[in-house]
Amino acid sequence: MNKKIELLAPGGDVEAIKAAVIAGANAVYCGLVNFNARNRASNLSFDDLPGILRLAHQYDCKVFLTLNVVILEQEIAGLIKVLNKLVNTKIDGIIVQDLGIFNLVKKHFPTLSVHASTQLTTHNEGQIKFLAKIGATRANLSRE
Repeated sequence: MNKKIELLAPGGDVEAIKAAVIAGANAVYCGLVNFNARNRASNLSFDDLPGILRLAHQYDCKVFLTLNVVILEQEIAGLIKVLNKLVNTKIDGIIVQDLGIFNLVKKHFPTLSVHASTQLTTHNEGQIKFLAKIGATRANLSRE
């Protein structure tokens, strides 16, 4: 098996993402102001996203958006608004933790590529097979 290794770099604000892209990262992950586990990081506004996607794709770098927190019932309407906007971008995928949100995205936003977050604590072959079966295009293994 001859697979290419991918360098996935964390992105915080626009400048950090630009630096990772220009330095040669194959992919970056970043979050919007809401719905991600990097709440202490300088996250992006939705208005930042088109420029980031344009730059990254010029360098053949993928951009994955983190939606990797548990979403409360009262937050779902706001998340759906974000997802409705995302499907009209060139985002390469989203990273989710919440299996309910995973299901919602696969059902209502099938064009979005969904990755399993490290927060799903995926650590064995059985979990990877399960995630593949429900439509995950990638599983980020847990850090435990």
